[in-house]
Amino acid sequence: MSWSDYGFLKCITTSEEQKTQIESVMKNVTFDVIEPYISPIFSEKEKPSKPIVSIHTRDQRDTMKIIKTFYLKYPQYRWVTFRDMRGLNQEEFSEYLKDSFVSVWVDDVSGFGTYPIESMMCGTPVIGKIPNLKPGWMTENNGIWVDSFNSMVDVLAEFLQNWLEDNINEDLYEIIVNDSRKFSDYESFSTNTKNIFEKYINLRLQTFEEQYKRLKEENE
Repeated sequence: MSWSDYGFLKCITTSEEQKTQIESVMKNVTFDVIEPYISPIFSEKEKPSKPIVSIHTRDQRDTMKIIKTFYLKYPQYRWVTFRDMRGLNQEEFSEYLKDSFVSVWVDDVSGFGTYPIESMMCGTPVIGKIPNLKPGWMTENNGIWVDSFNSMVDVLAEFLQNWLEDNINEDLYEIIVNDSRKFSDYESFSTNTKNIFEKYINLRLQTFEEQYKRLKEENE
């Protein structure tokens, strides 16, 4: 069954990539895009990062697998702390991201990915597995993106070593903040949302007016 079979004829999604994907499956439905707005509480860090890895995965077993594999494979880095980002309020989430020198992200079925954007807004680089549907904001320059889950531990260890040696390109920090900044533009988000819903309302009014006119003509 399609959405239209149940009377759902309009859809709002969060990216052009998702729109294209869903549009190819669900026929007779119109689509609009409203990109998420990220709270300004995720602001650029003002203090130096600590040797902490913030990690967020859809399946918590992946979190444990990454942590255990990292400590087993690189015992010299057992002093590095991993922080599972589940179950935190927004204020804690933001502060923990600012404390961390890197974020790790695994979510194969993510359609947008707010966690890496929030990390980037805090000035924390992201090591992430590219999801099945690659988001439009993701570029080869604004993070360390890998194709294989099994390679993430090695990539993390290499990044850690470079961070300890102060060998991370400063351009990375500038790029991640600049690329994520558009998601904190409330005016743009508000205007886009308002325009889309005004379009829906006006179309609905037009439909009612046409229906009323037709019924009136039939009764005269």
